[in-house]
Amino acid sequence: MNLFLFDDDTAPLPPITMSQVVQRVLSVFDALSRGFGPAPGVWLRCREDVLVDAKSVDERVRAGERLPLVGTLVAVPDDPVIVGRLARAGGVVAGHTVPGAMAAMSEARLETLSKLDALLVSEPPSMCRDVVGFVPTRGLIPLGGPGIGTVLAREAAVAQQVAAAVTGRDPRIGHSRDWPDSVRLSAGDHPRVGVPDGASRARLDAPVRARLEATVDTLRVVGALVDEVDLGGENGWCLRRAAFTLHEHDALLTPLGDEVGSLSQLVTRLDTAAVLIPAADGKGMGVVTKPFDDQVALDLAGLLTGSQASHPYPDTGVGLVAFGAYLRGQPRADDLIGAGARFAGFVTTARHYRMLLLQRDPPAAGVVDAGNSQKGGPLVGERWLLSPSALGEFVAHLPPPMRLGTVELSDGTTSLAILCDPAVAERGEDLTAWQCWRAYLRHLSALRPIAAQAES
Repeated sequence: MNLFLFDDDTAPLPPITMSQVVQRVLSVFDALSRGFGPAPGVWLRCREDVLVDAKSVDERVRAGERLPLVGTLVAVPDDPVIVGRLARAGGVVAGHTVPGAMAAMSEARLETLSKLDALLVSEPPSMCRDVVGFVPTRGLIPLGGPGIGTVLAREAAVAQQVAAAVTGRDPRIGHSRDWPDSVRLSAGDHPRVGVPDGASRARLDAPVRARLEATVDTLRVVGALVDEVDLGGENGWCLRRAAFTLHEHDALLTPLGDEVGSLSQLVTRLDTAAVLIPAADGKGMGVVTKPFDDQVALDLAGLLTGSQASHPYPDTGVGLVAFGAYLRGQPRADDLIGAGARFAGFVTTARHYRMLLLQRDPPAAGVVDAGNSQKGGPLVGERWLLSPSALGEFVAHLPPPMRLGTVELSDGTTSLAILCDPAVAERGEDLTAWQCWRAYLRHLSALRPIAAQAES
């Protein structure tokens, strides 16, 4: 369902495809002419100019370019840097947002802003109905004014993709920021989330309180560790207590609205990132994190909304292939998770690697280069993403005989990997035929009942 449709529209817009950008622009402008027009705070560009941009995107796609925002229609501030970055990513700027106008706009119009895919505004709305709001860490989106860049979209994944396209330091703007060398790319399997305690919840309206409690239950089901915290102050949330909660937790969950304190005040007065999760009455939830923990907020929002982009924000991680005890669920996987690493899928090596059993407690595996395919075979590993600084810290604490190396993958590419000192590994049993450490562990598990029966 298109949540940006106008009240008198009944047919959804055609989906974006590789060759329909021009048709989509025509459909949007036709719908706007039949409806109420764009909402206050948004003014459209000349249709002919937008069509020229759309045709350019179509031509780039036909020429073979891979564009992350193919044909995505957006309204953004009239800033040449932001507009240029969106254009390079394949987005089409159909209009511009007026700085400061969104904050004064009636919340009830948020679901009928326009038929665009996303809006970049200068302030987070106090309430969200039918649209997700992504508020990156202050300064990552280089706005010329004092506001905080906020992307509104129907799905968190779209908001993240638009934010990623315009993120980056602008030398014209003194308060714009780059990503630090060390940044977390994942919330991990069990993020610790602070939520308002019973006394704080008692001051909420009954529907808001029920929604908050249901959200807390969902977080517990998906594995989050939820702590109740006292956020109370004389006139709503206490900013000092909120800041302390963020220091001790991965994220803070708080309702939107003004009953006991606006989340928009938290994100504007504290240095944070946030995702605003909508509700039918506009009084949704907000997930707030420490600065540059943007992906942690996006991960939690993805668990709550079902919308998750395929790449982290920022998409600047260094790939690292893990084997043996560093696979998910194995004893050393927490070393990667603690470094803020993000699981990025399975990989298979070329055919010239060997896996050998290391005599440890618990047992572990070491991977070495066999030199040729006759002595080795393909091995299954996991690819993780880490920030450059986190990778350096992780490698510095690798226990011997593990060491950082380069592995060739079955698709011909190479990647950094956790390998083993060949001199140590050669003394162990060859497990290459199993191809995966987990397969060998399943084999051991199957043997244990048989051994137990034989002993009895």
